[in-house]
Amino acid sequence: MRLTVLNTARPALPRLSWTQTDLALASAFTMALLVDAGQTRWLAKGGWHEFRETNPILGPRPTVGQLNTYTAVCGLAVFGAAAAAPARVRPWLLAAALAVESFTIAGTTRQGIAIRF
Repeated sequence: MRLTVLNTARPALPRLSWTQTDLALASAFTMALLVDAGQTRWLAKGGWHEFRETNPILGPRPTVGQLNTYTAVCGLAVFGAAAAAPARVRPWLLAAALAVESFTIAGTTRQGIAIRF
């Protein structure tokens, strides 16, 4: 029995070059996304008493599983878009995503929900 192995060169994947600013914004967005998810999961585990989710994609009372899925998809979507965006646009995109999460956390905290992970 003879085994023939073909070895062809694979095309090199493009290398992403993120600046320190990009990495800082991406890290801050990740932390904010996790805090937002933690606050919302706490409400879901507690039965949503006197609260409801305002995100129209999730509906008024999503389950913990739905929240976990949404959090993962949201994070991947933001990072995918940031990776595909031109380098000059990337910090603006990440800053916008961070701002949305920050406003969400602030609003939830004003309603008396503690910051959780």
